[in-house]
Amino acid sequence: MKLVKKVLLWMLGIVGVLAVGLVVLAVWWFRPLDHTVPHGDECLDTPQGEYLRCWDILVPSDLETPVPLLLDLHGYSSSKTGQRGLSGFEEIAVREGFVVAWPQGIQRSWNAGGIQWLSPREAPEVPGQGCCGTAIFEEIDDVGFIRDMVAQLIRQYPIDPKRVYVTGLSNGCAMAQRLAAEASDLFAGAACMSMYLLSDVPTSYTPIPVMEVHGTVDRVVEYQEGKWNGAIKNFEHWRIRNGCSGEGEVVWREGRHELLRASGCTNAADVALLSVFEAGHLPYEGMALDLNTSEMAWTFLKETTRR
Repeated sequence: MKLVKKVLLWMLGIVGVLAVGLVVLAVWWFRPLDHTVPHGDECLDTPQGEYLRCWDILVPSDLETPVPLLLDLHGYSSSKTGQRGLSGFEEIAVREGFVVAWPQGIQRSWNAGGIQWLSPREAPEVPGQGCCGTAIFEEIDDVGFIRDMVAQLIRQYPIDPKRVYVTGLSNGCAMAQRLAAEASDLFAGAACMSMYLLSDVPTSYTPIPVMEVHGTVDRVVEYQEGKWNGAIKNFEHWRIRNGCSGEGEVVWREGRHELLRASGCTNAADVALLSVFEAGHLPYEGMALDLNTSEMAWTFLKETTRR
């Protein structure tokens, strides 16, 4: 009996230590970031107000001719480092020889637009709610930041200005689609994961290719229309905006994964939706998923150059 008690106490002790460790890790992971000091491989030459805007970057060696640039935007509460390790675009960039950069949002968030929440803890249960966190509450000009960042990178590296693309996850995907809408003069295409367009499309928009990847059992941003617009409605929104004559057809299927694509669009700006069957909010290869969605997103993007 005494032995059993000792074993139980020992096990409780181990559980307690693990619990404390997890709490410490969570506190460290979600700690406030100091954006007044450099916090990446590179930063904007000119601060954005009180903030230094920074990013990590991969530049393949021996670049001789202008190459594409891909921006990979992290999700809400994540970071450039987390996104770099998650998305798999680093490996693709090394293999295919293009520059990829991971910018950092203010306090792990992007101002992806939409209806501003009533408070940080209270969001209206309506389609198209705003996102996310500090960036939207402080009305951070993330579109302006990304424009300045791309301009600086083009000055520094042999980047083809007609082959600048954007991807991202969740809040980063909504931001990628906002950039597609508001900076179509800069980007040649957008292909991102697990979120929808939340902002308006301005009259200055010139159609560019847009692809969204979404898991069918995503519990954070649901695939079906609800609090968010839903994957099909988002696809239809872009299809109409891009003036596509096609209604959309399934052009690829593997098991129950399928790629819906609308063609016959203005500027050859096709719109696509990759529905990843039984995938959750992180539809990347290795996250209980064998399908290389990042490879498929890059294949979609590299087909086009900005017109």
